[in-house]
Amino acid sequence: MNNYLDSCPLTLNTTRICGDNPINTAIEVSKIGFSNMKPNAVILVNKDEVFDGIAASSLVHFPINAVILFTNGNKLSKETLCEIMRLSPKSYKGIQVILVGNVSRSVSDELNHQGFTTQHIAGRNHYETSCKIPSERKKFKNILVVSGEDYSEGIMTSYWSAHHGDPILYVQKNKIPTCTKEIIRKMNDINIYIIGSTKTVSRSVEKSLSELRNVKNVCRIDGDTPYDIAINFSKFKDDNTEFGWGRNYREGHAFTFGTLNHPMETISGALFAHMGKHTPLLLIKDNIVPFTVERYIKSIKPIHPKDMPKPPFMHGYIIGDTSDVSYSTQVAIESLLSIDHEMMDMENKDEIKHMMNHSTSEEQKDMKHHME
Repeated sequence: MNNYLDSCPLTLNTTRICGDNPINTAIEVSKIGFSNMKPNAVILVNKDEVFDGIAASSLVHFPINAVILFTNGNKLSKETLCEIMRLSPKSYKGIQVILVGNVSRSVSDELNHQGFTTQHIAGRNHYETSCKIPSERKKFKNILVVSGEDYSEGIMTSYWSAHHGDPILYVQKNKIPTCTKEIIRKMNDINIYIIGSTKTVSRSVEKSLSELRNVKNVCRIDGDTPYDIAINFSKFKDDNTEFGWGRNYREGHAFTFGTLNHPMETISGALFAHMGKHTPLLLIKDNIVPFTVERYIKSIKPIHPKDMPKPPFMHGYIIGDTSDVSYSTQVAIESLLSIDHEMMDMENKDEIKHMMNHSTSEEQKDMKHHME
């Protein structure tokens, strides 16, 4: 037990979700999200297929109301099977497990043998797989377009997609795959949101999308780095289309923190965008909170008067154990989220100011240094 607490510590305002691989991490997310309820379905993705995982996230949303679990591509993971049996999904349109993308038929055969009904959504590649998912969603007015070559600038879309149900389609940097263009053309008055910089989705692709007759609007959310893009996405809100988190005001917000080095684990946390605190994804590094993330959290956390802390509070889910995200990084996130920490810091500064008014010039210099 002590070893587990060492690798998966908790703090007042953070919750870690720990597993020694993507399969087990997704199971731990599932246990938190569906501790006292049953999902309608389970979404099953190959643990090695990042783009399939991102595209599958829109299936998490209502009316399907599902959790994403992972398996080996050619064989059903025993741990995952145990979790599906625990969940005992109620079914959506008669289907209990929806397999997405590059998963062997032997996996669905095993599930059928165990008594679960299945559906397999798959194309010849992740571009085609993503094109088959919108028909399962049917009702939506926004589409997210991201790179199908570099997941780093689009992984945060999985959280919005799980939260709101908007499907995700893939493009190459300088080319729109045929199926992507065909799917968009079938939609009426659709809004397209490109998530990513011109490093992954070119201006020429953006222009081509905007020229499609049935597209009402094309908007890009970008940034210099994936960390910036995740922040800008979290802040963005289009009131006309109901698209975007709009987390750009001082309030008690909650976020999930994940890393690019462990993308499948990060994708599994999309359930927290669908249920509970409905968290956007912020990206961090294994051993540091990027300065832009730190600055963003400070800009939106509530400022309380100098009395007893009261709601709203901040909270953060951290995906991964201490080998994925260091304890020092967790402590840094805790300090950023903590209202108590902020209040104590203010009290210390007030105390130093009071002391400065009753001290010598040399003492004042030293205290001023501490305030800075």
